[in-house]
Amino acid sequence: MDMRKLGSVLAVGETVAVEFKRCGGKIEADAYETVCSFLNRFGGDIYLGVEDDGSVAGVSENALQGIIKNFISMVSNPDIISPTVYLAPEELDYKGKKVVHIHVSPSSEVHSFKKVIYDRVDDADVKVTATGQIAQMYIRKQNIFTEKRVYKYVRDEDLRFDLLPRIRQMALNRDNKHQWKTMSDAEILRSAGLIGEDKATGDKGCNLAAVMLLGRDDAVKNVVPHRRSAPQSEHGSL
Repeated sequence: MDMRKLGSVLAVGETVAVEFKRCGGKIEADAYETVCSFLNRFGGDIYLGVEDDGSVAGVSENALQGIIKNFISMVSNPDIISPTVYLAPEELDYKGKKVVHIHVSPSSEVHSFKKVIYDRVDDADVKVTATGQIAQMYIRKQNIFTEKRVYKYVRDEDLRFDLLPRIRQMALNRDNKHQWKTMSDAEILRSAGLIGEDKATGDKGCNLAAVMLLGRDDAVKNVVPHRRSAPQSEHGSL
């Protein structure tokens, strides 16, 4: 990040998409609440080592690498953030002090921190507990992220399950200890976010992403009639 841009962010202060966190030797729990609320709203940027008023206290250099590693570990732990996410903290030098910048993109999922859902309201992280509010979050995300729309009448025979062994192998080629190694086909679909539930209607099944990735030609044309593509080979295109 350009230091001039960081200076502007510090001058403006906290907003719906910017959060400052004081961080001496460790990350406090409220930083993960902000991660959760940013994921559930429009995304945002977290700056560790900055006071609420925008003054830079800095992060201890001795603890810096441990803080970054611990943060990555925490957001990839399903007991902490669910569904898990991958975020890449950026180490910045600002006037001789260390600041950690974390960009959080908006997610197509509704996330929780330690089983509590948070949303971003102005510059605050707010717990969401009412069923109606949670349902509205799912509806909002489904309207924005159309690939999550559930098609409950898509059947197994509409999908190319014969492609899943190749998908599994592609994951193992990158990481031999990948969790998909021992998962069933159905578990892989859930892990990849290809099976979902519409919280507004209760419908469960494959979503649009599953149809576009694994659907046979007839299924794709039925779900997305305006899409034109070359005929799918029986051997797949992976």
